[in-house]
Amino acid sequence: MSESYQVILPGCTPEPLMSYLKALGILRLISEQADPEATACWRNDQYVLRSRLDSMSLSQFFLNKYQPTPITGPWAGGSGFFGNDNRNAVDAIAASESARAVPYQRIIAQVRLILDDEGLAEKPSEQNKTHLLRRYRREMPDEFVQWMDAAMVLQSEGQAFAPVLGTGGNDGRLDFTQNFMQRLVELKLFDAKPAPRSESLLNQALFAEPTPGMGKAAVGQFSPGRAGGPNATQGMEGSSTDNPWDFVFMLEGALMLAGSVARRLGTTSIDKAVFPFTVRARPVGQASSTEDESSEARGELWLPVWDQCVGLRELRTLFAEGRAELSGKPARDTIAFARSVAGLGLDRGVRSFVRYGFLKRSGKAFLATAMNRFRVPDRPCEATDLLDRLDFWLDAFRRGCGSRESPARFKPALRQIESAIFAYCRYGRREDMQAVLVALGHAERELALTGGQRSGKAICPTLQNLSSQWLKATHDETPEYAFALALAGIHDRENKIGALRGNLEPVGVERNRWIWKPSGPRVVWTNADLSTNMASVLERRVMDGVRAGCEHLPLDFKRTLSLDMIALFIAGGLDDRRIEHLLWGLMLIDHRQQYPSGIPRVRIDHAPPLPREYALLKLLFLPRPLLRRWDEEHQRWNWRLAHPSSTANRKEDLENGLTIRTDPRVLPLLRAGRLEEACRIAHQRLRASGLTPLPGPTSSGFSRRSDWEHDPSLKPKRLAASLLLPVGNDVVNQLVHLVTRQDSQHETVSETFMTEGASQS
Repeated sequence: MSESYQVILPGCTPEPLMSYLKALGILRLISEQADPEATACWRNDQYVLRSRLDSMSLSQFFLNKYQPTPITGPWAGGSGFFGNDNRNAVDAIAASESARAVPYQRIIAQVRLILDDEGLAEKPSEQNKTHLLRRYRREMPDEFVQWMDAAMVLQSEGQAFAPVLGTGGNDGRLDFTQNFMQRLVELKLFDAKPAPRSESLLNQALFAEPTPGMGKAAVGQFSPGRAGGPNATQGMEGSSTDNPWDFVFMLEGALMLAGSVARRLGTTSIDKAVFPFTVRARPVGQASSTEDESSEARGELWLPVWDQCVGLRELRTLFAEGRAELSGKPARDTIAFARSVAGLGLDRGVRSFVRYGFLKRSGKAFLATAMNRFRVPDRPCEATDLLDRLDFWLDAFRRGCGSRESPARFKPALRQIESAIFAYCRYGRREDMQAVLVALGHAERELALTGGQRSGKAICPTLQNLSSQWLKATHDETPEYAFALALAGIHDRENKIGALRGNLEPVGVERNRWIWKPSGPRVVWTNADLSTNMASVLERRVMDGVRAGCEHLPLDFKRTLSLDMIALFIAGGLDDRRIEHLLWGLMLIDHRQQYPSGIPRVRIDHAPPLPREYALLKLLFLPRPLLRRWDEEHQRWNWRLAHPSSTANRKEDLENGLTIRTDPRVLPLLRAGRLEEACRIAHQRLRASGLTPLPGPTSSGFSRRSDWEHDPSLKPKRLAASLLLPVGNDVVNQLVHLVTRQDSQHETVSETFMTEGASQS
């Protein structure tokens, strides 16, 4: 076996696109014409070639032995084959006596025969062009057809073009094949000796050696930095510059993108994704991109960067299979491709993708803009299956955004969702997945403004129950998240007025599915602040519970809050805006499901004191009766909520059960700022229920006055909102002990307690 050399090519980098394609072309040419065992990989953003050629032999090969691939585009004006074209390069190659020109000469001769036979001396019309392309495919040799496959796909009607090669091998008036041949002639590769500067230009292309005075030449979309224009140099405006070797290697490398196209020529789809690693553009992952810019883009190209040496055969396979699948379907756009990569993990040694967008810049010109790198995770991101379940609704929302009847506010909502999904697939962070949930809630809120309709037409269905696994994927252990989760889980166990979601948007449940309903008085959530909305929801649910004949208040829960958390909210120590954003997302979850294990309980280290006013008032807004048992160890009564599934048939529960009924006057009084009156009514309700509320004669040191005194800095509206918050047994016990007397196990239970409490347990 011959000796193998490792040659680092600093002139080949993943960016710009010209440099990436140049690297592909070098490996292809070396493997086909010099060393079939050659391999290559990317290391530290430089191309590493392993073959039996050292750096000097590599240069000499390209200068003296390299046989250019006969790349021509004789179907477009400017290609060098029609009347008004510049024919100098084509004629020079056809007249060459070099053996290196023989493949090119054979192709040129055959093309001219076909054009003569068709009687085409000028640029063909679209109809003639379609016929001509099909004849080329039937009669031209494979070395010609491979360029056609890289540039376009022939369909039953017309052609679909690969964004990487413009519109069939040209970009406006710039014909890539004509420029390729001109570069070959300029380098004099078909002469007895190469041009004097060919070697220095080659070393610059391969090894990034400084070479002064690069010539002026069009580079098209492949290298935006060399395209010229304003601020392109030290003056006001610069001309486009190019190393001819770069352009030659680039088109040689572009042929690698043809593999999968050739196998899909029977398709009738015009979708751009038939080309390797090519998808529709979406405005995500870059702050500067816009919806309009993406809609005008030719597409995106995601090119793999691998760190393990691979040969040409394996690389051809990679590009021939250069498509991603999502849920068994081809990944058609940026979001789907990112989800596919994030869900599959590392494969074939690909460590990342360079994402290029073919965006319109400098007027109407397209440039291959390197947008960002997308790292391939070592293992699949954990929550991608949750994203898969959004596909049906997300497709419907996209269609709704594209409808003429849709409000303009829908498109920013869609972009927010897609940007969050892209960020999660890119980084796999919990905060990104939470951003997806918040964005879904924002979109649902926008839809709710018109009940999912516009001008009497349905725009998009409501988002169905999300899996409770979203909680595991998004919980960040912050007080705001825990607060929003407790609110989102509020429901009516008797199923007479529904879950909290029905108070936020005009929806109802039919056959276990959420559907849009006409907006009615039950929807009370507005653009007001969080406290106002929470108080409105509580008042509405109490009112609807009475009208529906609910046995208890429809304020049952799945998750409770600590007194420290509630005290922090009353004091204004939480981010209300973030709570509301999280609530709109968390309400979309199906809270009837069992929550996954490991959902954390959030602790508050430094909480303000809890107002006794809250303890007094909250006892009037409990979702279930109270039960008490004597604690022998601590010589006190312990209070708890009756179990939601309890039938309360046990004698002990009948004897110790207590229901504290609310009073419809309390919430309006709090909303009006009349806290003293509200507390006085609560005081009366506790006494009527059989409890002995404080203040009163007790050894605890509280005032013996009958009037209820309160902190003047306390905000009644915020206190009213806090009454909606669900609390557990430990909190209930503390509340009862905070505001009532319980001196003895043998304390007399009043007749009211026995009658009202036992009958309602």
